[in-house]
Amino acid sequence: MQEKRTRFYAEEDSQTTVGELRAAVDRFVDARDWTQYHTPKHLAMSIAIEAAEIMEHFQWYTAEESIARLNDTDEKAQVADELADVLIYCLSFANGADIDVSAAIRAKLARNETRFPINEVRGKLGHEI
Repeated sequence: MQEKRTRFYAEEDSQTTVGELRAAVDRFVDARDWTQYHTPKHLAMSIAIEAAEIMEHFQWYTAEESIARLNDTDEKAQVADELADVLIYCLSFANGADIDVSAAIRAKLARNETRFPINEVRGKLGHEI
C-alpha cells in the first residue's frame, strides 16, 4: 500500500496569482503575434499533446516506479517542463475563451463535493465508486 505523501505548496506558487500567470502567458503570446493561431481547437489539441508528453515519462513503469522517478532531479525537471507546457496552453485557452479559471475550479470542486461524498468514496479507486 502506498504511504500518504506529505503535501506542500512551493513558495512561488503561494506568492503568484492565476491572474499574474494569465497575464504573463498573454504577453508572451501577444509579443509573438500568435493569438491568431490560438483557437479553441488548436489549444485543446496542444493541451492533449503536451499531457501525452507527461505520460511518456511514466508509460512503462509501475505505479510505484512512476512515483520514484520523480525523486530523480533531472526527470522531475523534465516532467515540470511538460507540465508547464500543459498549464501555459490551459491558461492561453482560458484567456481566449474568457473563462475565469479560479471560478471554474471552485465551481467544479463544489460539484465534485456533491458527486463524490467523502463518506462514500474515501479511499476507493474510480471503478469502485
